[in-house]
Amino acid sequence: MTNNYKPAHVEVIDLPKDRLMVRPLSRLRLGARLAYEAAVLGAAPVIDGTVPRDVYSYRWWKRKDRILAPVGSWLRMQRAARSHHKRNSDLMLARTDISSFYESVDVETLLSELASLPLDAWTIEVISESLRSFNNLGSVWGLPQGYDVSGILANMYLLPIDALITSRQIRYFRYSDDIYAFGDDWLALRQILLEVNSALRSRRLILSSSKTRIIDSHSVPQELEDLEKDAISYGIRIRDATAPTDLRAYFDRVVADGLPDTRDLKYCLNQFGRIRDDYAVKWLLVNMTQLPHVARESLFYLAKFQSKMPEIGEEVVDLLTNSMLSLYPYAEQHLLIYLLRQNVYTKKSRQAAWNMLADKNKETFVREFAARYIGHAGVQSDGPRLRQRFQDEDNTRIRRALLVACYEARGCPPSLLRSVQIADQNLDHTAAYLLKAPDRIPLPQVKWEP
Repeated sequence: MTNNYKPAHVEVIDLPKDRLMVRPLSRLRLGARLAYEAAVLGAAPVIDGTVPRDVYSYRWWKRKDRILAPVGSWLRMQRAARSHHKRNSDLMLARTDISSFYESVDVETLLSELASLPLDAWTIEVISESLRSFNNLGSVWGLPQGYDVSGILANMYLLPIDALITSRQIRYFRYSDDIYAFGDDWLALRQILLEVNSALRSRRLILSSSKTRIIDSHSVPQELEDLEKDAISYGIRIRDATAPTDLRAYFDRVVADGLPDTRDLKYCLNQFGRIRDDYAVKWLLVNMTQLPHVARESLFYLAKFQSKMPEIGEEVVDLLTNSMLSLYPYAEQHLLIYLLRQNVYTKKSRQAAWNMLADKNKETFVREFAARYIGHAGVQSDGPRLRQRFQDEDNTRIRRALLVACYEARGCPPSLLRSVQIADQNLDHTAAYLLKAPDRIPLPQVKWEP
């Protein structure tokens, strides 16, 4: 039965890390994803029991039977590291992480170590089949990125590194591949970094030279966290009257010197959104073409003000049709999501969506959203065009989106749905659902919240 849930195809989505570089997110088909996640979650309590307390990433919460929220875990590590240095202010900090960590995990090594744990046979079998199939598809390797459960397996893969650092009797903190180690001797910290790098090589990993450094004790507090952001966040939580003004001043400094630091900008947008302050709206609309890697957070923030500032929708349409963001599929996807969820439909935006749909060199996930955007606009004249596009399309995912869009545009007669239900086993469930004549079809679920 498990063979039915092995990945048969993996779509790779290039998620921008900044303006230049990307990291690959893997999109598994639903059955393969559910099987992989269920198996790893089944193993999670046992795996987590082997992970030391100094590891904060992807920990299992026994009381709630779920993974602890990643953002909260990251903040807890920052607070713990800052507290440790406050008590030991003479310590230096060695900070490093691993180059292309998830992509470089050797699956056979991981599976061998997984087999040594007291796990159910089905759990090991499904994880093994899922990861081997995933790595044999050619364009991707290592652990699937984009799924929290992969972080559980990543923790296990680095257990020998945890053991090595612990044996040197120094305090360290780890979040996935991001490692902090404290010590009072520069040469000793350097030696630990060299030993860690040597141990990683035996697991086909290597430290990132550009992100590996030893920080002197006086600079550690600033390295760990900006205390001003802590104060602003606290002020917002207790509704201090001066906090919004402080946040605006901080934002002005963040954006003063050209392109801002990504984390600082995301922080500001998140806090402005929390207090419903539109202070960053105008700046964002002017500068979004330079911020493809912050598209999700930017549009989530803008959506809070669409109802009272409808001109935002017009600006987003212009970003979709006349900006450099067309070079970034991730950003295009989120622009379409914004327009869909805010019910913004113009002749220009519909034509842009048609152009995306017709371009078979576009990423599948962008074309899917373009189809849904056209269908959701509900323009009856689009129905026959969508139906023709459906008949000419050979990509199953696009065909599914087109079938739904055709129905939404009132161009999908029951006779077509019955034919699809009989002839196309990939779309039979979709056709059966549409034959029930639903009044409204849910939009694709994409997590916007930062």
